[in-house]
Amino acid sequence: MKNMEESFRLIAEFFERDRFARENGMHIVELGLGSARAEMTVEPRHMNGVGILQGGAVFTLADLAFAAASNSHGVVAVGSQADITYFKAVRSGKLTAIAEEICRTHKLSTCLIRVTDEEGSLVALFKGLAFIKGTPLLP
Repeated sequence: MKNMEESFRLIAEFFERDRFARENGMHIVELGLGSARAEMTVEPRHMNGVGILQGGAVFTLADLAFAAASNSHGVVAVGSQADITYFKAVRSGKLTAIAEEICRTHKLSTCLIRVTDEEGSLVALFKGLAFIKGTPLLP
């Protein structure tokens, strides 16, 4: 169990190197086998021209959780397809993206990611498909 916890810690640290997500205030806060949780606090820099959270910020948060979940097995997996549906406009607060790997084969990882606001309301639903390269994620 301790070895698995150490692996998850190292994988989470690996994703702190995601400069775009990090510089936009997004972080992995929990990681498990085939699952991940990422969070961000909405700031003025994330707003679009009509004064709501820019869709790309929501997509990036979901994509970060997707990347962590699909790579949580310690094998490199790279996104090959993603789809997002937005349900609610956001102007402030904290967003959470929870990724769950719903299917994993030898070459593909399919994840569903729910992005919610502080009240638990669904903001967006993201589906991602990753190609599993088969090489170790960490040295």
